Amino acid sequence: MLHTGSARAQQPQSGEAPAISVPATVRAAAVAAPATPPKSWAGSAIANASVFFGNNQQQVLGADAKLTHQDSALAVTGELQVQYGEAAVDTSARTVTKRLWVAGLTANFRPLDVVSGFLTSTYEANLEKRIASRYSLGAGAKWNIVQKDATTASLSLSLSGEHTVPLDSTVRFTDKKLARLAWLGKYHHSFDDRTEITHQTAWQPAASGRYQFLVVSSTELRYKLNGAVALSMVFTDNYDSAAKSRGARGYNDGQMLFGVAAGW
Repeated sequence: MLHTGSARAQQPQSGEAPAISVPATVRAAAVAAPATPPKSWAGSAIANASVFFGNNQQQVLGADAKLTHQDSALAVTGELQVQYGEAAVDTSARTVTKRLWVAGLTANFRPLDVVSGFLTSTYEANLEKRIASRYSLGAGAKWNIVQKDATTASLSLSLSGEHTVPLDSTVRFTDKKLARLAWLGKYHHSFDDRTEITHQTAWQPAASGRYQFLVVSSTELRYKLNGAVALSMVFTDNYDSAAKSRGARGYNDGQMLFGVAAGW
């Protein structure tokens, strides 16, 4: 009697569709796997060098580190760049010709929007340009022109206040404090899974209208050896229209560096 009652309980009632047994493997496949959350933290580090021999024996060593945290509301990027160089002409003694420190911190609000605002601050110490320290703090807007998987491009405009301290009392200096505009263009393209190029150029004229400006340009080509390590070739060129007035030997400060980069 108990067995008979149990069998009746399993039978569908009149007007009900019969139950269909679905294998567990089919049910598991039907459940969509959760989407992988976007990578919020990213970083990179590069060590590079340039060595020239002949009439002008010059050696330059450099390092660059960057750390970024990004989500849809805020992107914060910190970067530190260091360069050191020595040179000797003919039989003269080797002297230090390059000693550079550049640190920057940028906060970009709603970075994935077509137009977003940002705050930026920088610090620079540059032996070649006869600068003991240069501080700046500014704000601006960024236009994301292209946002694709393989290619990104942006253009930004900012206004910043700047304070520069000369290297020593012998340095002739015109403006220790000034307001500066900055146009910055960035471009990144991945040719394939291994090769990519990044370029950025900043033009920074004095906001007062005086003929005083900076041009900072950098182009980097990377070839990935594996998922984390890549070979790097970097060309940089920095132009300062007031460099000679501070006692520097030239307006330009540029070099080609080769090195190894790591990213995570």
